Amino acid sequence: MGAAREAYAALVADRTILRFLMHANCAAGEPLVGEAVRRCYAKQVETMQELLGDDDAVRLWFGAGMLDNVAAVLGLADIDQPWAQVLTAR
Repeated sequence: MGAAREAYAALVADRTILRFLMHANCAAGEPLVGEAVRRCYAKQVETMQELLGDDDAVRLWFGAGMLDNVAAVLGLADIDQPWAQVLTAR
């Protein structure tokens, strides 16, 4: 699981890619975009189900990942405030 986390962290280290992924989620109301985003999520879920084997663990993985994405895009690791530290703590 650590390898998957590291690979994703390397991918989104470029904040432009991370912002693009977040924009794609927001633009999913557009039929072609929504279809592509859903296919991407389907593949990710299938992969994580193979690795984790438990639907609850998959949901937790995605929930933590979504929080990590928001924290990264907002630069919360660089904010020395208690609320930001709550969201970036592991």
